[in-house]
Amino acid sequence: MSEDSQAKERMRASLVERFFIQSRRAVLWTLVSVVIGVVAFILLSIIPRPYLVIDLFKFGLWPAAAVITTVGSVRGSLAGLLTGYLGTLLYDLLVFSTVVSMSLDAVAFGIMGFIVGLVRYDFSRGRSLVKLSIVSAIGMLVAAVITLAVGLLVEVYADLVAIGFVVLPLLTVGVPTVFLLTPVFGWLVLSVSMRVPVSTAK
Repeated sequence: MSEDSQAKERMRASLVERFFIQSRRAVLWTLVSVVIGVVAFILLSIIPRPYLVIDLFKFGLWPAAAVITTVGSVRGSLAGLLTGYLGTLLYDLLVFSTVVSMSLDAVAFGIMGFIVGLVRYDFSRGRSLVKLSIVSAIGMLVAAVITLAVGLLVEVYADLVAIGFVVLPLLTVGVPTVFLLTPVFGWLVLSVSMRVPVSTAK
């Protein structure tokens, strides 16, 4: 086997491990994680949250967003992508009885979960938790940019409406939420998983 084909095989194996699909049991746990994440996202989105509004700026926490990043950090990119996409899509269907923007907003949050899942974390180490906070914030910024593009190009909002009422809340609420709550949720998942072992092996 040539070096080039060995490198491709190593990359494929690495992707399979990062997506947690290397065995039937791993796929099953990934799907279970997605279902739990989607249900938690919908429930936390339905619960009213207190906000502080100053002019156009909205301040508060949105715990549902941290669910997406947590699933991605714990179970990999595929789980983060599916949790963000399906959670947002099903929430829109259940609460608003419609699919918003041809589900492109849901794609934005799926990509956020995917980005967070690309990096490996050790939830028992402080430095790794800081890395998780930073990557989660970057994922939310990417989701905000995609949401802005959808608002301007697909929904054809006025520029100020798209920035002030769609993107700005994602920056003032979403970014602090994922930055602060994702490590906390990740640590809680670690605590629970120590009592209920989740294996990825065959």
